[in-house]
Amino acid sequence: MLSVRQSVFVVPAVVEVARRRGLFAAAGLDVSTATVPSSTAQRHDLDARRTDLAITATDNLLAWNADGSDIAVVAQIETTTDLALMLRPGLGSIEEPGVVRLAVDAPTNGFAIVAYAMMSALGRTPAQYDVVEVGGVRERFEALARGSVDASLLAPPLDEIGRGRGMTPAMRIGQLTPSYPGLGLVASRSWLESHLDETAAYLRALDDANRWLRDAPRDEVERELLSAGFGAAAVATSLANVPATLEPSREGLRVLGRLRQQLGMAVPVAPDVTDLVDLRPLRAAGLVPAH
Repeated sequence: MLSVRQSVFVVPAVVEVARRRGLFAAAGLDVSTATVPSSTAQRHDLDARRTDLAITATDNLLAWNADGSDIAVVAQIETTTDLALMLRPGLGSIEEPGVVRLAVDAPTNGFAIVAYAMMSALGRTPAQYDVVEVGGVRERFEALARGSVDASLLAPPLDEIGRGRGMTPAMRIGQLTPSYPGLGLVASRSWLESHLDETAAYLRALDDANRWLRDAPRDEVERELLSAGFGAAAVATSLANVPATLEPSREGLRVLGRLRQQLGMAVPVAPDVTDLVDLRPLRAAGLVPAH
């Protein structure tokens, strides 16, 4: 059996389905999962080969690769990530504080770019919010729950849990851009060179999980995800964003570049966003054409 080490912030529905239904095992894989506290830690683990695959915001690769990494996105996990800019309990509007304390993972990449774009769309200039580097989505959730920050981006299922604890959504990603790309499965190109078999097997398991999510009776899928700890809203979001293909969306990647351009945060030495994609594993898995 082949071994694969993956790192995540929160285990996505498709990955949980692949594990629970034995699809990784059926593909000959022993998959271990590590939860990371920040995208910086995730990058360092990939560079140092402490982890093999990571599920992360694709925008991270623009900053990481410009700073010396060589990490590619090999698949899309979902059509979009249903991000919500959530406000701490007791804060009813983004207009209430004089200066908003905005929690991010890393200030120059990832979902922080979306948070800045949402703040701009809501009428807040950079001078009207302080960026607080907190860490991954769980860390940001806890900071919001404590009230040590005023706002941050959350994704399912934590946005739903947050609503139950008094948090309020100020904006969702669909109100900003409907084509924002979902989480990507990424790996260093050097690791991929010698581990195409493991990656292809992983992708075939994900493809089988996606097919089950699309084709199985809705009530059966809902029971599976609810029993895995996903709330009703997270289940609905997960099912709405099951991709027809694992091939990363080129349009979604271009959205990343446009958001950065609009914010004046383009990375000068970053590769073109479409050059971030490495299709070798999907080709090896037989999930996209060979040429």
